Amino acid sequence: MLGVIAVTDVLAMATPDDDDTADCYRVRDILDHKRRSPHYATLVEEIRRDGIELPVMIRTRRGRPWLVDGHHRVAAAIDLGISHLVWSDLPLEVEDRPHSPVMGRGWGSYRPAA
Repeated sequence: MLGVIAVTDVLAMATPDDDDTADCYRVRDILDHKRRSPHYATLVEEIRRDGIELPVMIRTRRGRPWLVDGHHRVAAAIDLGISHLVWSDLPLEVEDRPHSPVMGRGWGSYRPAA
């Protein structure tokens, strides 16, 4: 599924990220850390030039939406004045993800069904 969501709605979502930022359970709590990533400036320039090419990934667990992937893109959207993002509930990358104790079990595979 694809959809469009306001950035302000994403900020209040729960997040399984970020292992490097203690006690951060909402997207808004980890964006400053994401802005300090080595590739962040390059990402912002690419988005300024080309727009956001990949949707952010949002999943629902126990009736609550969680931002699972796209934290850097959310921070860049805010910094560039982008008010809405395209989101997906399908994985965009086929890779193994590390287990996160915040996510726990029951999220299912990140690999798309063949």
